[in-house]
Amino acid sequence: MLIKAGAGGGAIAIAMTLGAWYEGDGPTVRQPDGSVMYRPYLDTGGIWTACRGVTGRWVVPGKLYTRGECDVLEREHYAVALASARRLFPAFDTYNRWIQAALIDWLYNLGENPATVNSTLRAKFNRGDIDGGCRELTKWVKGRMNGQLVTLNGLVDRRETTQELCLSWGRGEGDQ
Repeated sequence: MLIKAGAGGGAIAIAMTLGAWYEGDGPTVRQPDGSVMYRPYLDTGGIWTACRGVTGRWVVPGKLYTRGECDVLEREHYAVALASARRLFPAFDTYNRWIQAALIDWLYNLGENPATVNSTLRAKFNRGDIDGGCRELTKWVKGRMNGQLVTLNGLVDRRETTQELCLSWGRGEGDQ
C-alpha cells in the first residue's frame, strides 16, 4: 500500500504521503527546457492553492513554482499542521504515529480554524476518547462548490483512509 512508503519516517512522512496521494500536484506547465512548473489554481472552495494543497499567503496567483519551491512550501505547511496538532491535542505526543499522521493530515487539509478548534473530533480526543475522535474524521467530507456545501468524493476517500489509519494501524504492535 502507498501509505507504507511513508511509514519509516514517522507521522510527518505518513501525512506527506497521504497529501501527495490525495492532493496531487495540481496543474503543471512544461517549460521549453523540459522542466515542469506548478501553477496555482482555485480549489473547489475557491481558495488559491499551489503544489500539493498549499494555501494561504505563500500562494501567488500567476506565479509558477518549481518542484523544489513546492517541496519547501509543503514542508512548511506540514510543520504548521504539526504545531497546530500539538497545540489542539495536548496528548498528541502520546498517540502512535498513525493517529498523529491522521490528525496532521486533517489539519494540513483544513487548517486551524474555528471549525477544527471547536470540533467534536477535538473534544473527543481531548476527553481521551481516541476511537470516538477517529470516527469523527469521516464527517469532514464537505466542501464548497459554486457556493454550495456539498460532499466531495475525494474527501470521502481521504477521510476513510485517515480513519482507518487512526482506528486500526499500529494498535497492539507497540507502535507508540
